[in-house]
Amino acid sequence: MPEPIYLTAGLPGDSTSAAFAAQQGYLVKFTHQPTGHIVEFPAIISDFSDSHQPAVEKRYGSSQHDPITTMTKTGRNISFTLSVLNSSIAEARHNTQCVNLLIQMLYPLMDNRNAFNGDPFINIHMMNLLDGNSNGDGVDCVIESLDYNIDFDNGVINDDEGISGLNLSGKEIYPISMNLTIGGRTTIQVSSDSESPSPVDSNYPSYLGGR
Repeated sequence: MPEPIYLTAGLPGDSTSAAFAAQQGYLVKFTHQPTGHIVEFPAIISDFSDSHQPAVEKRYGSSQHDPITTMTKTGRNISFTLSVLNSSIAEARHNTQCVNLLIQMLYPLMDNRNAFNGDPFINIHMMNLLDGNSNGDGVDCVIESLDYNIDFDNGVINDDEGISGLNLSGKEIYPISMNLTIGGRTTIQVSSDSESPSPVDSNYPSYLGGR
């Protein structure tokens, strides 16, 4: 398997707000579990939702008005919108690489027989908003949707020289602003050494840095 790719947020030496956010550790980090590929973005977040859906089973016994309720499972879905800003051709090229790698992570790996190989899990770490557990390792997710939207109203960046062989004209055009809207279902890795089914296990959700 090829060596894991690590695309960091921002470019070294940049003085943009995105680069400053990256330097200060305000990041959203995606780690592809099967390959170890990592891509980071500055945490410019315009929307965030974390939804939990407990499922219960109700049974009624004879002469009972209230049901016997048993919890069967709990689903957790997250969604957020991430803004990606370009202030130069160099930054736009780098961010395009980051977006492309993230999109490639959504596709299954194939072995030599063209059979699916590897689980589609991606770990997402978003500071204390998505730090997953007491170790701050992020949350494991199956990304179920990724919408890539370009905001042309904010303008574009172009390079008259372009890149030879990039396309028929060799020209480049990049948006100054684009949005990634991501929705996913989280998974919980249950500790094998846990002696109790208590929901305070370290791998369960922990919000806003609470322990």
